[in-house]
Amino acid sequence: MKFVLKPNNRNASDQDLLDDIKRVVKELNKETITRDEYDEKGRFSEGTIRKRFGGWLNALEKAGFSETRNYNIENDDLIKNIEDVWIKLGRQPFTTDMKVPLSKYTSETYRRRFGSWQKGLEAFIEYINSDEDKNEEPASEEKTQEKEKEYKHKTKRFPSERLKVQVLMRDGNKCRLCGITLTGDNIHFDHILAWSKGGETELENLQILCAPHNLAKGNVEYESK
Repeated sequence: MKFVLKPNNRNASDQDLLDDIKRVVKELNKETITRDEYDEKGRFSEGTIRKRFGGWLNALEKAGFSETRNYNIENDDLIKNIEDVWIKLGRQPFTTDMKVPLSKYTSETYRRRFGSWQKGLEAFIEYINSDEDKNEEPASEEKTQEKEKEYKHKTKRFPSERLKVQVLMRDGNKCRLCGITLTGDNIHFDHILAWSKGGETELENLQILCAPHNLAKGNVEYESK
């Protein structure tokens, strides 16, 4: 067995690294390769490739190959991922947002599945605009503590992820009372007419508030104009 030195990686361009990944995939006659497989056959260090592209899976996607652990990604999983990222950001995600840890899949995954990142977003919007509404449930009775009045609700108390995105698409990610920009867990989806007062969890009855204003508002009905 002959031992050889790996070439100096500093002078290798991104394209040199991607071309070598392609060479190894072709040599092994596989659809994709693992880091160990590349390290055994590749001209460069897989560690260098990971650093250059922000991860091994990103490098594979840049080279035009599927992730080794995600052969059977369902369209629903890709749609759900955009939904999760949208809610975390509080806005429409861009290709630069679609990376770990924010996103489970990169924009390249969507490009290969739908033809382009834009078409992936269009598929997501089609889902958002569909008639399917998992927030509805059989009518239930909810009693307020202030009044002995019973309310029969046709929706669940907490908005679905799909409904959250609809609110964000309509209003953006700013508190409707103070205008501060919100992201992640700081986004509160508030009932304009409180649930305890018969308000439903519907698009028309939801607004975005920051945590201080949501807590201060309580059950008061208040909608910014």
